[in-house]
Amino acid sequence: MTKEKFFSAIMVGGYISLGAMTYLMIPNAMVGSLFFATGIFLVFNFNNMLFTRVCPLTAATGEYNFMDWLCAWIGNAIGAFLVATLAHFSRFEGKIAERLQSVGQLKLDDNFISLTIMGFFCAVLVSYAVLVGKKYKTGSFPQIFLVWLFITAFVFCGFDHIVANMYYLSAYTWAFGADPLKIIISLVAVTLGNAIGGLFIGSLEKKHVPSQPI
Repeated sequence: MTKEKFFSAIMVGGYISLGAMTYLMIPNAMVGSLFFATGIFLVFNFNNMLFTRVCPLTAATGEYNFMDWLCAWIGNAIGAFLVATLAHFSRFEGKIAERLQSVGQLKLDDNFISLTIMGFFCAVLVSYAVLVGKKYKTGSFPQIFLVWLFITAFVFCGFDHIVANMYYLSAYTWAFGADPLKIIISLVAVTLGNAIGGLFIGSLEKKHVPSQPI
């Protein structure tokens, strides 16, 4: 774990949180899902230590390892918590309070198996977005379109992304309070689903992914 990777992971947690905040601001779920990808494109272009990026690439290219997983998870959590904290002490929280309550309560009331499966489905789509990001040149039309398509699909379906959930649950706790045990269960389950899905797709599509970005 290097300082550069850890700082990158923190920044990524913030980027995904900005995408989640944008999603919560837009009343229409379809439109909100389209704009959630804002955070993903920031990840692709500036910092790469996103937990759900590290997992599939561990299997597909071998460029990451378990310590990178740990670095990404902790850094992403810190970044998401920091953004949620800043938002709490601003007028922004009031703008998203109603939708935040609905989204946060849904995730906290779900059971472990359901959360794990929803995390797995999310990881399948995000992993393909990551692999497409490796396969095509950064900023090219195929990369932008396909990544946007996969990310929009997982958000619209309501699948669980661990870093987005880190923000949602942090923001929900600041605004409404939450049972710590429910938060832990939710984070563990979604992490497990994201990790399994990422490793599965990374291993399945290994032969189609260049070891270095084009």
